[in-house]
Amino acid sequence: MNHAIATLLNHRTYRHFKTGLTLPPEHLQTIINCARQAPSWMNGQHYTIINITSPELRAQITALQPANPQIGTCSTYLVFVADLHRAGLCSRAYNGTFSAAGEPDSLITAVTDTALAAQNAAVAAESLGYATCYTGGIRNIAAELVALLGLPENTFPVFGLCIGTPDIEMQLKPRLPENTVYAENRYPEEQTLSDGLEQYERTMTAFGEAREKFPYREKFARYYSSTYAPKNIPLLQTQGWLTKTT
Repeated sequence: MNHAIATLLNHRTYRHFKTGLTLPPEHLQTIINCARQAPSWMNGQHYTIINITSPELRAQITALQPANPQIGTCSTYLVFVADLHRAGLCSRAYNGTFSAAGEPDSLITAVTDTALAAQNAAVAAESLGYATCYTGGIRNIAAELVALLGLPENTFPVFGLCIGTPDIEMQLKPRLPENTVYAENRYPEEQTLSDGLEQYERTMTAFGEAREKFPYREKFARYYSSTYAPKNIPLLQTQGWLTKTT
């Protein structure tokens, strides 16, 4: 099988890393090079990647994310930042108004570019034999990260990526039935989705992932039944995003 395809099909998330190990500089450079080669809207490359190399800063971030201790144990921790700041500098250089930066679509554009770059980085890391783990929970400490990382206006930390050598082996996690996530020409029928979700719930219960406390469907029923204080909306607006919502 093609090596790239084998790497993609073998993906799994690792949360336990061997400590005290570092990535060779050439491996880190390859990962960054692959991330930077990701496709992007208008070739804008609307992201910035911040490698947390300071032990003190890594410890601060880890302390702020107690549910993600792997931030402190992995060999390399990269923070992926959605970034329109450089676009603002381009606008200033040509006397543009930069008025579109506050549109919701601009946030979608930047987050999409950031995710594509991050996935390239993850695939490159796994191709080199490393384990990876995304940490989307850093959005819960976005305000702190803006200060700690010196993030300027029109930027926002979207997620982090742990890279390192796994300390324990992980099983390949089953995915949703194909007919619930892939269709031709039109969206899947409701019955197809409902049946597939019920089937997948049984599959995941049998899989027995220790960190899951509830059946698959119940987990999302609980999550999307909660009303969370939208603390990141004011922060996003302070950072120059979502200032135009109509």
